[in-house]
Amino acid sequence: MRAFIQRHRHLALLLLILFVQLLSLAYQIKRDNDIRLIRLWAVALVTPVEKSLHFVVDSATVLWEGYIGLYRTERENHQLRGELEQVRLRLHELEARVAEADRLTALLELKQNHPQTPLLAAEVFGASPAPTGRTVFVNRGRNHGVKRNMAVLAAQGIVGKVIHVFPNSAQVLLITDRESGVGAMLAETHVQGVLKGTGHDLCRLEYVSSEEAIAVGMRVLTSGQDLLYPKGFPIGTIASVEAGDYFQKILVKPVARLNRLEHVFILARAPGILSFTRAPSAAQD
Repeated sequence: MRAFIQRHRHLALLLLILFVQLLSLAYQIKRDNDIRLIRLWAVALVTPVEKSLHFVVDSATVLWEGYIGLYRTERENHQLRGELEQVRLRLHELEARVAEADRLTALLELKQNHPQTPLLAAEVFGASPAPTGRTVFVNRGRNHGVKRNMAVLAAQGIVGKVIHVFPNSAQVLLITDRESGVGAMLAETHVQGVLKGTGHDLCRLEYVSSEEAIAVGMRVLTSGQDLLYPKGFPIGTIASVEAGDYFQKILVKPVARLNRLEHVFILARAPGILSFTRAPSAAQD
């Protein structure tokens, strides 16, 4: 390196002198608006670098502010999602409480409308695990006066009957079970038949003559002829009707939600004919 400088030192000195002269001339020469040429050169040299640096700084600032904004937005969204979930849970809780209040109100009205009927309130706490069985368990048993074959009612309609009694619980056979049977009649025509379970969500109304006029939507009530369920209590509505050789094929949809039972009443009385009539009103008194 030193040898290279020694060989070309005269050329380097000459170039240095020329550069100094050029700067001197640029400093002395003035252009329009009394601006020195060296200043114009400096501005022309520095401006691209300054623009590049300004672009880099602005871009970095925008990216950083965008990142901070996105981070804050994501954090706010996460917080809002959590608050929304809490509101939804609270709404579901309130809806459940309203539904519970409606069920209890309906049961209370049932009790008030039939004050002469001995009704024992009970809660459903389990169901049969058998896929074809239609039974539930209630928290009232022998110690509460429950006996076999007592009718079980809900606010909307009949539920079933007690088939097994334990000290503090009982097993109830639902009207949809294949082994179930209920004396039934049509509310509009008083045509009588026997309600049988299908093992599913619907029941069959059997022994109704093909000559009888049956229509979908007609109400089915208990007839009291089975000496178990009180007469005139709702069972369900006609879901479908098909003609048969001697008897019609009729399916009935129960009015009680048998797959969502929570509160029921056990008819605490010995089997016998009992009509379910409402309590007399004040006007009747």
